[in-house]
Amino acid sequence: MEWLKAFSTDYANGVTAIAACGTLLLAAATLWYLKREYTSKYRPYVIPVVHAEPIPEKLGCIVSIIPGNIGQHPCKAKFTNIRLHIGDETYQTPDNKDWLLLAPHGVGIQLPAGNVNETGVTKVREGRYKQNRVELAFVMSTTSMEDKYEESRSFVYEIDVRGEKPQALFRPEWKTDA
Repeated sequence: MEWLKAFSTDYANGVTAIAACGTLLLAAATLWYLKREYTSKYRPYVIPVVHAEPIPEKLGCIVSIIPGNIGQHPCKAKFTNIRLHIGDETYQTPDNKDWLLLAPHGVGIQLPAGNVNETGVTKVREGRYKQNRVELAFVMSTTSMEDKYEESRSFVYEIDVRGEKPQALFRPEWKTDA
C-alpha cells in the first residue's frame, strides 16, 4: 500500500503542476490580449481633408490641408513631400514640423499647400497641358503620443478647377510612390 500512497502523492503533485502551468499560460495570454486592446485605443486615427478656397475676385484657388483627428486621444502628425501638380508643372511645399492634434475636433490646423493662379486655371481649362488637371500629393505620417504606433500613408487629391467653384476630390487610384 505504500506504493499507492506514493503514486497518489506524485500524481496529485503532477496534476497540480500542470494546472498551475496552464493557469499561468492562460493569465499571460489574457494579459497580452488586454494590453493589445488597451493600447490599440491610443492608435492615431487621422484623416486629411483638402480644401480648395476660391480667391476673391480672381480666377484661382488657395489649396490647404486640414488634418482631422477622429480618434479619442491626441496624436502627432507630420506632412511631407507636399507637391502641387498644375498640369505639367510641379510645385513643392517645404516640409514642416510635427503638429499635435487634439481629439476629436482639435484646434483647426490648416496647412497651406499652395495656390493655383489665374494662368494655371486658364491653361487647364483650355487644355494646354499634356495632363490637364490639378492634383495635390502628400505623405502624412502619424505617431501616437507614446511613440508606439507610427503610420505613414500617401494621398492624392484632384483639384477640379473646371467649374465656377474649385472642388477637392480624393483619388486613391492615383497613389504615387512617395
